[in-house]
Amino acid sequence: MLVLGILRRTQWIPLRRSLAHFRGAVSRNLSPKQNLQVSGLRFETTSPKPNPYASTNPPPRFAYPERLCIYHAGTGRVTFLACLKLSTIFIFVFFGFVATPIYIEQEGLSLTVLRTTLSAIVPLVFVAYTSKPFVTFAHMRPPPWARHSEATLRQWARAVPPDAELEITTMSLIAKPRLSRVRVADLRPPSAAARRWRIANLARDTAAANAARPWYMFRAVGLFNAQSNTVARVPWVWESIVGAVERGRV
Repeated sequence: MLVLGILRRTQWIPLRRSLAHFRGAVSRNLSPKQNLQVSGLRFETTSPKPNPYASTNPPPRFAYPERLCIYHAGTGRVTFLACLKLSTIFIFVFFGFVATPIYIEQEGLSLTVLRTTLSAIVPLVFVAYTSKPFVTFAHMRPPPWARHSEATLRQWARAVPPDAELEITTMSLIAKPRLSRVRVADLRPPSAAARRWRIANLARDTAAANAARPWYMFRAVGLFNAQSNTVARVPWVWESIVGAVERGRV
């Protein structure tokens, strides 16, 4: 193999020298103007060709994303509530399907059986009812012109159109996210009882949404509890919407 490599190299050396000598002779026989023309042709053949279908206009740059998060309840609160919901399910299963049947078998229908039954049902029902309106996230899709800068977004937020859509995320009984799409015009202040117990600060009419759902689906969320915003970038968007709803300007 070493001998074959040496033979190939010795064969290529004279050929390379002859090619170089030929190129030098051609360049010496041409005038300087012709040498420039040859160099230009060589550059045109080796340079990449421009793509005629490529767009010359750069895409517009936005200061805010298309789907803007305007409300977040906080990671700690969301995690705590999710663990609380799951804990009440475990408590219901233990007292309802383990402890209560044992006491029924030993004592029959007694006061202890009533206590274990209430211990299974009351925490589950209470947590499910009071935490159903809890809002974890809220997103909006501002128009493109409002996403260019903070000034344009503030201008749009001061007069949010009534048909602007909110994507409000709550939690189900098993801590699964539930997305509700609500128009700003459909929001209104909640009832006096909900405000008194601080269960919710926003409400909507769910009659039309429930009529369009099959019987086996969960009912639409009608109350929303979004009172502690931790969004650091654009908290004033949510404040503008809530303020407009409370003043009845949407």
